[in-house]
Amino acid sequence: MDDLLTRLDLFLRGGAVTALVICAVIFLANRGQAPRKLSVSALCLGLSAYLLVSSPNLGLVGTRMQSWLVAIAGVVPILAVWAGAELFLDRPVYRPWHGAIAAAVAVGAWLAPVFPIAGTLRGAVVFLLYAGLLHIALSTAAADLVESRRRFRRWFVAVMAMIGLAISMVEVFQFDTDLPNLAYPLHASGFLVLTIAFLCWATRLAPDLWSSTEHSPSRPAASLPAADAAVLTRIEAAMAAGIWRQEGLSIAQLAATVDAPEHRVRRAINKGLGYRNFAQFINERRIEAARQILSDPARADIPILSIAYDVGFASVGPFNRAFRDRTGQSPSEYRQSRNKLS
Repeated sequence: MDDLLTRLDLFLRGGAVTALVICAVIFLANRGQAPRKLSVSALCLGLSAYLLVSSPNLGLVGTRMQSWLVAIAGVVPILAVWAGAELFLDRPVYRPWHGAIAAAVAVGAWLAPVFPIAGTLRGAVVFLLYAGLLHIALSTAAADLVESRRRFRRWFVAVMAMIGLAISMVEVFQFDTDLPNLAYPLHASGFLVLTIAFLCWATRLAPDLWSSTEHSPSRPAASLPAADAAVLTRIEAAMAAGIWRQEGLSIAQLAATVDAPEHRVRRAINKGLGYRNFAQFINERRIEAARQILSDPARADIPILSIAYDVGFASVGPFNRAFRDRTGQSPSEYRQSRNKLS
């Protein structure tokens, strides 16, 4: 029985590694965004290393190859969060402290065999990283206008994060010291199924996944089915009436205003206008209105905070970030530059 389980583990593990390598090659060969394809390819290769060193049936224990693979597998949590951000956020923003956390996780993995406390601390940080991945998947779903990506993220990234959390718990509490032989083929089969599911999804979603722009040029509503075109007409009318000024405007509120189901509103904005994110769709109108105010010398005395409130932002912080993201300048800098020109 043990011999059969060992063979099954080798077969499934080999299949999972092969699928991961194929996935990495497919993403690298794509002409899409470099950060996105590199993040997914790196994650696939990192998971391959993890699969190779996480089973005693491959005969790598005590070899130099095992040391190298362990070092690569140690950064999988970092790669998972990086890939999750690139796949499910159109424009992820990275901060210096993100790099510090990544370095701590990597160093902790390499020091764990010598200093067990490093492994424990790393496990706690990894737990938080996977919790952050879950947060990315769930908190940004509401504003996602790419419907297939929105549906997919709910189960795939959640499952991916749950597996990561389970692995972290096993490592922290050392549950992996005497695992039954059945655990290894089950472990490999789980990764095989998830990898195949991801490949199928990424292939089907290719045009949306590899879009390199924040939103594509508006397309005529005539390219939409009649029902969606009708919804888009009502959406544009609501926008022209100034619904975008409503603080905290959500897709649900917009859908109620135009008397249409949420999924149809998402599809109309995404397919009819090319937007991938609801906040981008709304903020474009808000920032354009703010630019007009800031460019008017007669309104040079209006405080930035008042302008932020007037165009629909709840506070000045999000307004400043959205304005800089759109124009490359802060509102104050933009006002100064426009006043100089006038």
